[in-house]
Amino acid sequence: MTPRPAIFISAVSSELRSARQLVANTLTFLGYQPTWQDIFGTESGDLREMLREKIDQGKGVVQLVGKCYGSEPPAPDEKYGRVSYTQYEAFYARERDKKVWYLFIDENFPADSCPAEPEELRDLQAAYRRRLQADTHVFHRLTSHEALEGSVLKLRDDLSSLRRGVKRWAIGVVALLLFLSATSIWLIQGQRKQGEQVTAIVDRYQKMQQALVRLAEVETQAREPGAKLSPEEQRAAAYRFLEKELGLATGSLAKELPAFALELYNRTDTSALMRARAAYALGRLEEAEKLSLEGAAQDRQAYENAQRVQEERRKHAIEGYVLAGQSALKRVQYAAAMEHLREAEKLTDRERNPEDWAAVQFGIGGLLLEQGRFKDAESTLQNAVDVRAHVLGPEHPDTLRSRNALALALARVGKSVEAEAALREVIQLEEKVLGPEDPATLSSRHRRCIALLDQGKNAEAEAEYRSLIEVQAKVLGPEHPDTLISRASLAIALEGQAKYAQAEALYLELIKLDEKIVGPEHPDTLALRNNLGTTLYDEGKYAEAEALYRELIKIEEKVLGPEHPDTLATRHNLPNVLYQLGKYSEAEKQYREVARLREKVLGPEHPLTLSTRINLAEAVKSQGRYAEAEQQCREIIKVQEKVFGPEHPNTLAVGNNLAEALEGQGNYAEAEAQYRELIKTEERVLGPEHPATLDSCYNLAIGLMHEDKTAEAKEFARRAAEGARKALGPEHPSTRKYEKLFAELGAKP
Repeated sequence: MTPRPAIFISAVSSELRSARQLVANTLTFLGYQPTWQDIFGTESGDLREMLREKIDQGKGVVQLVGKCYGSEPPAPDEKYGRVSYTQYEAFYARERDKKVWYLFIDENFPADSCPAEPEELRDLQAAYRRRLQADTHVFHRLTSHEALEGSVLKLRDDLSSLRRGVKRWAIGVVALLLFLSATSIWLIQGQRKQGEQVTAIVDRYQKMQQALVRLAEVETQAREPGAKLSPEEQRAAAYRFLEKELGLATGSLAKELPAFALELYNRTDTSALMRARAAYALGRLEEAEKLSLEGAAQDRQAYENAQRVQEERRKHAIEGYVLAGQSALKRVQYAAAMEHLREAEKLTDRERNPEDWAAVQFGIGGLLLEQGRFKDAESTLQNAVDVRAHVLGPEHPDTLRSRNALALALARVGKSVEAEAALREVIQLEEKVLGPEDPATLSSRHRRCIALLDQGKNAEAEAEYRSLIEVQAKVLGPEHPDTLISRASLAIALEGQAKYAQAEALYLELIKLDEKIVGPEHPDTLALRNNLGTTLYDEGKYAEAEALYRELIKIEEKVLGPEHPDTLATRHNLPNVLYQLGKYSEAEKQYREVARLREKVLGPEHPLTLSTRINLAEAVKSQGRYAEAEQQCREIIKVQEKVFGPEHPNTLAVGNNLAEALEGQGNYAEAEAQYRELIKTEERVLGPEHPATLDSCYNLAIGLMHEDKTAEAKEFARRAAEGARKALGPEHPSTRKYEKLFAELGAKP
């Protein structure tokens, strides 16, 4: 999968550990990879080299500026004088031309309890705070966790896939986020089912204990698709759900459960698993993971050594490993999460305990999707669907969630027709079981719209989006982020039908709305303006698009910085317009400059850097400099083979460009060999009906036609046309293109 851009979080751990974790969770939600270095003042030696290495690997620094000074290097820095490690992190990042966001922690912010520092250190930190206030860099004074999360949400990054332009980023990111929200749901199945004869009124202690047992599972449910809740909001939603489920008064869990959890955590007679649950409730996620594993190991050992299978201990062991996985997932430790789930998997059997087995498989399938192992995810999730449908029934919420995740896997392997059909059935069942206004139903409808767009069924997608938006506006509100995202997606459906004027008008309306809600210079507003530029491009309004992009770049350079990914994304789009205006040399020049900046900011091996280099090679090829384009493609392939591997879809895509460059030089035999090898690999890695495989078949058919190998050309054109009709649908533009070539070849003797 595409690596997440790394952001270094700078903060004094003893004071702002919880705030830093909130920032990390929010950055992860936005598509970043948060990193940091814990410094407690007890380390020996000088840590500056380690800090420099971490900062150099990232693309920016978020600094939480609190009251504490923290630890400092053993000797004053040659450049910056006497500074703490935290201050050094920001100074060094700025020296390296990294973007630094200062989040100014107010006196009233609920910081972590920490020992008081000597007066000398407090004075040094106060001076640093005053210096930042007088500096030209923007800083934000924050008084609450909500304000902190809101500030971090402004640091939105462009994580678009390797393609010309970035217009569809919203759909791709939302689809991914929707799935990421769904993958964790209902991993723990039936945690020690309560007896059917449980009395209506239970002791207060028992209810608190039940709430603690259920908290991790229910809190995960609070992350339903489209919810976009902060950790605090997830916890509040879980409390409301449990209060209703347990018959407790509203607000009682927020008042009582933390103290109850702390009591259990500190008692010596509490089991390891219950202490892990208490640690999770207290936000001590690393401790929860550690204790969960200890408890799971104890129960697993007892299970394995027993003469007879102790079913309850087996279930406890599974719960422990799954809770450990959830804790690791919340810390964005995907490898550790997978390791824990695999341990849980070893304690399940498809035949003997199918519910437990399917629940763990569902979690594993979600992580496989996150890792980009789409075909493995498809088979894993299909197994989970089969078992849950048989054991729980086709209308059970768990079965529907599994089918929804499977549909995403199908779309990821290019089976958009099959994915859309599956989602249509899921929606019908969700409307019946959950209701037409349930968040899960709405998210499934949005995902189906994406599948329709992928098939080129823009008219159907338009109608479905309009219906969906009507429900979202009623249930969520007309200005809710999900409603606005659906409206932006509607504009894409309109463009797909060449309804450019309607799409343009819709974008202008959304831009005005965003200007009112978040401001004219907010990243969301700027992203919509970038999409508007793409619409103008599609309308053939190249001069207007060029003017919009140039103005937008000036604003982004001022607000975000000249090297911010959003700024570079707009600069990446500008050469497309220049090319259409016949400004070939300037377009090439712009691509080269963006490639240079992305290499500087992100590194030569970053996917976005490679994306710009691919477009540059395309621009060179379009000017008839095929030999130069060939050389660039070969260089890019070498880097991509190192970064992604020789069989990654990104690497294979550039292999297709290389074959086209060879054809342009008249090297048909070499191009033919390249295409044949490419198709062989794509069939094995992606599948014979994947869009990339079909496109390679089409290109090979054209090359064979140039070599007068009409019979073979017909065969590959037929494969492309039939495969596209099945995988993409008869209305998809690619299907029509392939069928046209097949018809033309069929007319030849």
